[in-house]
Amino acid sequence: MKNRRILRFSSLLLALVLSVCFFASCSSKMGEPIMTLSGNEISVNMYRLWLSRIKGNYGGSDETVWDQTSDGKTYNEIFTGFVKQNAMTLLCVLHEFEELKLKLPESEIKSIDSTMEKILRERADGDKATLNAELAQYGVNYDILREVYIIEAKMSYLRDYLYGAGGVEPISDNVKNEYYNNNYARIKQIFFYTANKPVTDEEGNYVYNEQGYVETRDYTEEELTEQKNKASSVMTSLTAGQDFDLLMASQNEDDAAKTYPNGYYLTKSSQYVEEVIEAAFSLGEGEFTMVESEYGIHIVKRLPLDEKGYASVTNEDFFSDFEDTLTTEVFTARLSKYESKIKFNEELISKYDVKSSVANTTY
Repeated sequence: MKNRRILRFSSLLLALVLSVCFFASCSSKMGEPIMTLSGNEISVNMYRLWLSRIKGNYGGSDETVWDQTSDGKTYNEIFTGFVKQNAMTLLCVLHEFEELKLKLPESEIKSIDSTMEKILRERADGDKATLNAELAQYGVNYDILREVYIIEAKMSYLRDYLYGAGGVEPISDNVKNEYYNNNYARIKQIFFYTANKPVTDEEGNYVYNEQGYVETRDYTEEELTEQKNKASSVMTSLTAGQDFDLLMASQNEDDAAKTYPNGYYLTKSSQYVEEVIEAAFSLGEGEFTMVESEYGIHIVKRLPLDEKGYASVTNEDFFSDFEDTLTTEVFTARLSKYESKIKFNEELISKYDVKSSVANTTY
């Protein structure tokens, strides 16, 4: 269970890094390079900035989190590794930008300069020396921070140039279908509560508290036994060949199912009950099983994926990030072909990590 939380966290982090934190260097005034590719560089100063951002966004004030472990590695090692990997990706972005002979529009540069002027005015009363003193704790100065924002704009521009509306390499339906088929499972479930029993009034209507949530209570031992017997009875009926949908219509306590007549579409990193996700991907199409979670008993059946289910309005709640996630995967796969050509200063890289960085939530 813990590993899936890390996977979800890491997936979320990667998406954040690719959409927010982009940086590199193209001259020595940006600092000593830690990695280079065909004349493009990422400096140690920019690396330190990124480390500080990650610590600020995910560590908070709890310094002990970085020493906690997962799969034999500390969070410090895991997230520092993310920083290095994404630095490689960003370096590949700069290389590809040049290969395609792209130029950042002047409007983007003007917008960045306007942002820098605002930072200087609001954070340091217009005094660059004062701002640089503050930025130094994150490893950068005014000029390096400006370069960070320029590369951020280049990343966004390159991605849109390739895959955005009217992009030169639109993602085909074949690629979408392959990603969909390889990463999603469709399920229906018959669910029985064993925790947080909804409180109802004499007419069977839910009772709501002052915050607008349904009131709940614990199940009694007798009620728990009854719920388990119901689930066992359904499993017996299914094994005997009774129709899943008919039993679902009469037995299911999952009200959300009414909103999603096609079932639930899940990936391994979906924000849903972990036991259900594990069951979904362990089953073959048409198979069913019963699992228990902290919420109750789930009888899960895996169904064939609908053709282009990601494009259906009925399913849109499950695919709100489908296009963006797929684009990120295609984009990073394209860039990864340059990674073998990167040269590293491993000794310099090894001197810095997330744990030892100053938390940064501003820049």
